[in-house]
Amino acid sequence: MRQHSNQHQPRPLFTTPVHTIIQLERNSGLPLYRQICQRLREAILSGELAEGVRLPTERTLASELGVNRTTVMNAYNELASEGLIEGHVGRGTLVRRNHFVRDGDSFENESASWLLGLPAGEREILGSDAHMLSELASAGERREILSLAPGSPAPNLLPAPMLRSIFADGLLADSQAALGYCPVEGLHSLRRGIAANMRRRGVTVDTQHILILSGSTQGVGLIGRFLLNPGDEVVVEVPTYLGAIQAFRSLNARVIGVPTDSDGIRVDLLESILARHRPRLIYTQPVHQNPTGFVMSQERRRRLLVLAKRYQTPILEDDPYGEIYFEGKQPQPLKALDTNGQVLYLSTFSKILAPGLRVAWMAAPEPIIERLSLHKQIFDLNTNAIGQWAVSELIRRNLLDDHLAMLRQQYRHKRDLMLQAIGKYWPAEVRVNHPNGGFHLWCRLPADMRARSLLREAANEQVAFVIGEPFHVDGGGQQHFRLSYAFPDEDDIEEGVKRIGTAIKRLSERRSSRDEQQRHVEHIPIV
Repeated sequence: MRQHSNQHQPRPLFTTPVHTIIQLERNSGLPLYRQICQRLREAILSGELAEGVRLPTERTLASELGVNRTTVMNAYNELASEGLIEGHVGRGTLVRRNHFVRDGDSFENESASWLLGLPAGEREILGSDAHMLSELASAGERREILSLAPGSPAPNLLPAPMLRSIFADGLLADSQAALGYCPVEGLHSLRRGIAANMRRRGVTVDTQHILILSGSTQGVGLIGRFLLNPGDEVVVEVPTYLGAIQAFRSLNARVIGVPTDSDGIRVDLLESILARHRPRLIYTQPVHQNPTGFVMSQERRRRLLVLAKRYQTPILEDDPYGEIYFEGKQPQPLKALDTNGQVLYLSTFSKILAPGLRVAWMAAPEPIIERLSLHKQIFDLNTNAIGQWAVSELIRRNLLDDHLAMLRQQYRHKRDLMLQAIGKYWPAEVRVNHPNGGFHLWCRLPADMRARSLLREAANEQVAFVIGEPFHVDGGGQQHFRLSYAFPDEDDIEEGVKRIGTAIKRLSERRSSRDEQQRHVEHIPIV
């Protein structure tokens, strides 16, 4: 159980999901409801759970912890009797009192009353996995957990030496471009360099077709705000990137899922949806899709473009992994086949350089770039100039190609290590894709096993991954989970896969034990 500092910390408005701070020891002899109560009491009194924070419903927390609802109800009742939480009609169960300890003296931290009246909107709109993206972004900081979850570049492959050299050589001479304001559309030199690189991949664009973004997620949000009204419908692949699902749902759009297979989105099923629903947007990841790793076939691409033109539905192509390919020829973007301005293209330097730079871009028809620039300036005026300048310098000095070649070699090696470890430690009935690029493996358990149960079992082995359900808008994905081979170091890849294999074995043994018991149940004949 983690220990909390006695020093005063600023009280957070948004906190880590409650179930992640409760570690149950099922063989300790202490009743589970008392363990839950004790852990929540510590979190409230230390300030980890701030006054006004809304606790999960009894049913939700029970499901997340794998306990009976009555267990959570008893814990909540005891905390309420101590005055630490209270229920509010329409707002749920809120933390009521918050004590901090400073210099050995206890005092009560008074909370602004308006905080208690905040509407309960985020979880209702985004769902039970509302915090997953922030959890994944911070997973690498939890040293006690061996995490195969983050979709982040390997820390040891971040281009710190290159950036240090660029800053040392050029920052003083080019300080205005690097440290001053820049155009909303982005630095002209960076836009020009990106357009040239895209032309090498077969996309007909020029500088005026490029808009620099503060991460590609900003691009999804900008397009959503530009095209969608509440209640409008958006088509996505099933499964698909969680961040896109949340972005569309936050705009109160209705998200419609279309199944995928190894060739990409099922265009045979898409046409009837376009005809019946007339959605405002199609969101797709044709190259090394997240989470499946599949590349959309050429035939599917052509058919998708034909359908989009026929029903006048724009396509938002998200391509974060297009430069991370391992064998054969680099896959082209869908936009390389687009001759009608039907495709709005997104990509990012977060996966191939560093997520901390927060530099991404959109390629789209010039009128769209002009109008989106007006929307963008309302939110952040311009993407951080120093990040743009650094990326522009990497391109200008021809440093990017060698860096990409190194990344492809290293990530291919790590993919192979993970696949070899899976072959060594996992049962054959667990199905795993073999991606030709990207960061992830997509795994499927046997029909009678669930990824959420496996994750709970894996937590006992101090290893983490991402379950498949958040990637599905259709309620599916219970048997699937995603592993990242990009982020962990090589030793952790094998050890993490081994620990998951141990968890799979325990689940399988319990399943076999239950089946055996059921076969030996004595049946009393009815006479």
